[in-house]
Amino acid sequence: MTAGGPDAVERRAALLARLAELPPERREALRARTLGGAAQASRSWPLSHGQERLWFLNRFDPADTSYNTPWCVRLRGAVDAGAIAAALTRVAERHHVLRARFLSADGGPVQTVGPAGPVPLELAEVAGDPAPAVVEFVNRPFDLETGPPLRAALMRLEDGDALLCIVLHHIVVDGWSLDVLMRELAECYAAGREGREPVLEELPLQYTDFAAEDRERDRTAQLEYWTRTLAGVPVLHLPADLPRPARRTGQGGQVPLLVPGEALDRLEKAARQGRCTLFMALLAAYQAALGLLAGQDDLCVGVPVAGRTRTELAPLIGYFSTTLALRADLSGDPPFSELLGRTRASLLRGMQHADAPFEQVLGALRLPRDLSRPPLFQAMFNLHNMPKDDLLRPTMGDLAVEVYPMPATGRTRAEVSVDAWRTAEGLGGVLDYAADLFTAATARRFARAFTTVVERAGADPGLRLSELGDL
Repeated sequence: MTAGGPDAVERRAALLARLAELPPERREALRARTLGGAAQASRSWPLSHGQERLWFLNRFDPADTSYNTPWCVRLRGAVDAGAIAAALTRVAERHHVLRARFLSADGGPVQTVGPAGPVPLELAEVAGDPAPAVVEFVNRPFDLETGPPLRAALMRLEDGDALLCIVLHHIVVDGWSLDVLMRELAECYAAGREGREPVLEELPLQYTDFAAEDRERDRTAQLEYWTRTLAGVPVLHLPADLPRPARRTGQGGQVPLLVPGEALDRLEKAARQGRCTLFMALLAAYQAALGLLAGQDDLCVGVPVAGRTRTELAPLIGYFSTTLALRADLSGDPPFSELLGRTRASLLRGMQHADAPFEQVLGALRLPRDLSRPPLFQAMFNLHNMPKDDLLRPTMGDLAVEVYPMPATGRTRAEVSVDAWRTAEGLGGVLDYAADLFTAATARRFARAFTTVVERAGADPGLRLSELGDL
């Protein structure tokens, strides 16, 4: 029979039918192995706007690990290291961005996708407190040009438990992505232990497709809003203990903060009366505290948002999040209730224009270059929406899982940054601070200033800003 005869046609049809029955990620892995990775490795994609800024920051200071994104869990039970490594490999097969390399080209940075292959899992025996080993593992720099932006370690502990530590560079991941990662990792691990194929939804596109689309979108209207709103915004001048260095190092510290449940409930009640959310009220309280500390009635606070504006982006791992630069108007020593209304309006308008990446906003503003401080805003605020079902999952296959609280890594991206979350006891959180500028004692004073405003504003939202703190 010739190559084009009936038998060949039947064999080809049968092969295509068998291929069609394979899960999408297995089809992609087979394609990559068949081509030896050449098809993907020889192709390049642009970086999204968010990725491009992180790439420039990495090139500017390759040793800076501020953008390393860790997630660690304690595993109890008979941990199968081989099944964990295989599960990580399956997730990296599905999400091409986890195999990306970031290269410098004539027209600017590009990303390529390496062939699918085993994801290394480092194994270690840890005696005593595992925190130092975790911090060392998290703080290793990534070489974005030659190595994958993902690494993982399994640390066996003295009590028989194990820590699974996963670290990704922020250029390929955001907070939402960690939830996706843990959901798929748990399913792939369970499937491997049970001898079955994992049940995973087909991905509608890859992050590289999104990045290419991101570069083509016209955001003129959004950028006009931000340049108009942020024109002339001053830097935040918090009272510092140390001389400002000519170039910030990213060295940081961390102090805890806590708002009792009764005080948080009162603030939330005041927020509802003003048609506001708890997040709006906490952000207003943070703005008020910063203004009182700095003696300013005009300042800017960065607020992270998910940036996934289309449903098909929900199942992807990648860097979609962006940061809204929200300008606070504290002029006239208003009552807290009035500030809350201003904050609500500012946030809602910002969300309407959130499609403009922070990096493009920075470019449009043409701010003077200043290596001594973060651009545009020096303070950040984030209220985490807990729980996240997959990040806080209690099991992974036949293992019991418990989140391992990350020890302070000694790095920070802002001069002051509050990360808060609601607990059964009230509001828990941490205040990260730039160790180049502030001592731990001053950072604790900043944290108390914020919690004091929360408590007093909740008790009486009619108090003016000047009456909200003894700073």
